[in-house]
Amino acid sequence: MTLEAIFGMASLLAIFSWIALFIFYPSKWIYQTLFSGVLIVLGIMYLFYLFTGIGSLADFNFDSLEQVRTVFSSDEALLAGWIHYLAFDLFVGMWISKDSWEKNISRWVLLPCLLFTFMMGPIGLMLYFIVRAIKTKKLNQSPFH
Repeated sequence: MTLEAIFGMASLLAIFSWIALFIFYPSKWIYQTLFSGVLIVLGIMYLFYLFTGIGSLADFNFDSLEQVRTVFSSDEALLAGWIHYLAFDLFVGMWISKDSWEKNISRWVLLPCLLFTFMMGPIGLMLYFIVRAIKTKKLNQSPFH
């Protein structure tokens, strides 16, 4: 299978996961499915393409921007980096969804937070923190109640 096909499949898996998360976020099974299924599949894909793309652990160096560029210079390593983004942004989206449900934040207020998290990770998370602060009337945020 080509790297382009794997890229497409991983991206579609992520998109469908985000749609399911938005629709079913009040249900426990969606988190079980995403944690025990999708995130594990993405994790295995990540490991495979990371190690086939890097070559040796000696090349795995993040000491400078140039070193990071070198680590991701192969298409396999670049694909691993993309899968890394997909998995971690989905995990953050799952936390946002669960937290918003517990705090009784409207699904429609949640939607832009999830869209931005899917497209631009940290911006969506920061947007959710703003929404969460307004809803809870607390500027100081914590994942604990």
